[in-house]
Amino acid sequence: MNNRAGLLSTLTAIILFIVLESLSILLLVENSVVQRFRILGTVRTAQAWVWTRTSDIHYYFNLRSENEQLAEENRQLREQLDRYAATARRIDSLSVEEGPDFIWIGATVIKNTVNRQRNHLIIDRGRRDGVEPGMGVVTSRGVVGIVGAVSNHYAYVFSLLGTGQSVSAKLAASGAFGPMVWPGGASDRMLLQEIPVHIQVAPGDTVLTSGYSTIYPPDIPLGSVVGTKVSKGSSQELTVALFEEFRSLHSVYVVKNNRQPEIEELYEQVP
Repeated sequence: MNNRAGLLSTLTAIILFIVLESLSILLLVENSVVQRFRILGTVRTAQAWVWTRTSDIHYYFNLRSENEQLAEENRQLREQLDRYAATARRIDSLSVEEGPDFIWIGATVIKNTVNRQRNHLIIDRGRRDGVEPGMGVVTSRGVVGIVGAVSNHYAYVFSLLGTGQSVSAKLAASGAFGPMVWPGGASDRMLLQEIPVHIQVAPGDTVLTSGYSTIYPPDIPLGSVVGTKVSKGSSQELTVALFEEFRSLHSVYVVKNNRQPEIEELYEQVP
């Protein structure tokens, strides 16, 4: 009982202090122009700080929707570029109809591994979205992997960071190409192999997808050369620092090559 009375007395004293302090500030503001501007300036500074933090929080929670919007805009731009390229081919060849080489399907990564021998991803697009096994998965900064299996709404992707996975890559400066593979270990380094020894390579040279594949579009930036060494005496092995950060993958594109069935049919005709 005594504790409750003591607590009530303390609360009453605090409330009375706050009321008296507020009255003092109010009287000071009303009777002194200088003090009024100083106090109002302090209040405005505090308000500005609160508004800034509120804006930052609002911006943070809007990042996801903005990123999704940007990813969709990028997908549309890529499809437009493919249509323009197809139109140019039609004009050059006088063909009646020429569709785009690739279809781009935007997707979001919902699971990702980077520290295994065979890494994988799960994306939120599947069979109902037009995704099929064997399709490539890319971003604007590199190759991510190949679709291995699909359900109605999701797809399992074999990551490029895995033993047995490779991508045909080329040097932007010379056009020399070879397979680029992941040696294991760091998720931001790969090896570009089978580059002839007579090809001049300098640190910082850009590496792109070669286009010599039915899976990935050509000229996607992959990374830059950070080291070279002679391999087996007849070729160079280049260490490539990847542009894509696999540890923070979020938005990706599944690409469907509209020419792939025709190319595969041609291979089947060869004895």
